[in-house]
Amino acid sequence: MNAPLWSANLLSWSAQIALIALAAWFLVRVLRIQDPRVLLIQWRVLIFACLLLPFIEPWHRLIVNPLIPAAPVASFPDLASAPVSAPSHALLSIARLAQITGVLILAGIAFRLTTIALGLLKLRQLRRASSTVPPQSEFHSILAQMSAETGTRAKACISAQLHSPVTFGLAQPVILLPDRFFHLDAQSQAAILCHELLHVRRRDWAHHLAEEFLCSFFWFHPAIHWLVARVRLAREQLVDREVVHLTGARKIYLQALLEFTGTTSRAIAIPAPPFLAERQVVERVALMLKEVRMSRTRMIASLSAAACLLAACAVLAVSVFPLQAAPSPQSSSQTQTAAPASSPVVEANTIWIAKVKRGDMSIQVSGIAEALSANDLRVSLPEGMMRDVQAGQGVLVNTHHEMHRRAVEYGLRGHVSSVSMEVVAGVRTADVTLDSPLPKDIDSSATLEATISVADLKNVVYVGRPAHTSENLYGATLPIFKVTEDGKDAERVTVQFGRASATTVQVLSGLQPGDNVILSDMSPYDKFTRVQIKR
Repeated sequence: MNAPLWSANLLSWSAQIALIALAAWFLVRVLRIQDPRVLLIQWRVLIFACLLLPFIEPWHRLIVNPLIPAAPVASFPDLASAPVSAPSHALLSIARLAQITGVLILAGIAFRLTTIALGLLKLRQLRRASSTVPPQSEFHSILAQMSAETGTRAKACISAQLHSPVTFGLAQPVILLPDRFFHLDAQSQAAILCHELLHVRRRDWAHHLAEEFLCSFFWFHPAIHWLVARVRLAREQLVDREVVHLTGARKIYLQALLEFTGTTSRAIAIPAPPFLAERQVVERVALMLKEVRMSRTRMIASLSAAACLLAACAVLAVSVFPLQAAPSPQSSSQTQTAAPASSPVVEANTIWIAKVKRGDMSIQVSGIAEALSANDLRVSLPEGMMRDVQAGQGVLVNTHHEMHRRAVEYGLRGHVSSVSMEVVAGVRTADVTLDSPLPKDIDSSATLEATISVADLKNVVYVGRPAHTSENLYGATLPIFKVTEDGKDAERVTVQFGRASATTVQVLSGLQPGDNVILSDMSPYDKFTRVQIKR
């Protein structure tokens, strides 16, 4: 039983990303890649490749032969209009689970986007509430010196609501500094300002904001979040290395980093990178202490090896978890080639031909009933068929015993008096009260059939129910033979059905009112597109 196509593809794509991310982690370990420049390039390219993967990989498309009846392609169901009694429990469960999953994903995206919007508003409030540094402060000379070193400028303000430096803005970048910043010595202040100004020069806030949107759309995928976290760590490590290069104060910069350790837990949720994220402390400090450097040759070799191996892994992921396109029908030329040249002959008196009609259609369910008394019956039906049955609905009672064929003539009609909610072996019961008592020649041991009218469809196209079809016809697309206008032949057409009753079924597409179709079992002629009718 298939899941809806969109959910199956989302699951396959997620598995592809997870497999590629796992391979990338393994390669970084094996190749011992620690240079933040190389890592930043690799993680960014990897994220871009994962997002591009559905557009460049081949989608598997099944070819459906219209001559062979096939199960309908699973699609996102319209549960509001579908008859509740039609689908089986398993199909309904899968469809409803897919619908709930889709709603949860969209709700999560909306929540995350709302959080970003509120965070941007909070940044605006922090900027307006901040105060400027007094002109006589030594801070201005330190800021001017670091601006000259980094080749960029930004406005610096004091924010009492922050516990860690934060930089944001593109056209007019702003560095918000907490009160505790001004309790540090001049060298520590210079190192921190250099760090923030380098972020401004690199326009890292724009990258951070784009990553926030990416995580919002893929909030449910841990591999995407892990890749984004790797990008951010590599970016911070690259900035750390540049700060040490410009200031030459490695120990002082490390002390400044550690000074703000533990402040992020109290930080306000805003879409801007903090000076030091708690989960990055160990790796950032460890890399600065190692002073890792990679030669140009080794960097190119590492990137080339990683690219080749990741490409091979991507091919493997695509082959193991392929994306599925909607099935397409086989072309008419292929169909004609596959079909035998001659058409078989069927006797007109051996087939059941019915006319397609437009009008009101009654939806009915039928089940075996047992007599509880002269005026009361109990009907047993599969649970799926009982979903539309309600108290007050009309009932027609019939018997299959020859002695009791007069039951219909007697007018054995009634109504549903109550519906049991208890399910026993997949079966529920409904009690029926007859308008008139059972005839005396129908005893309590007789096998009775009760037909319950559960709904009426107005002005729809419908036809008799084809023989040997499953109970669940809603949304099914099946081949059926339509009689030609001269009545001498019948050609196979594809028909999509809607709601089904015990004897009739709604036609959604493929037939028009006035068409004559063969409702008999035509499975012996599955290999033929056309049959001759001998009268």
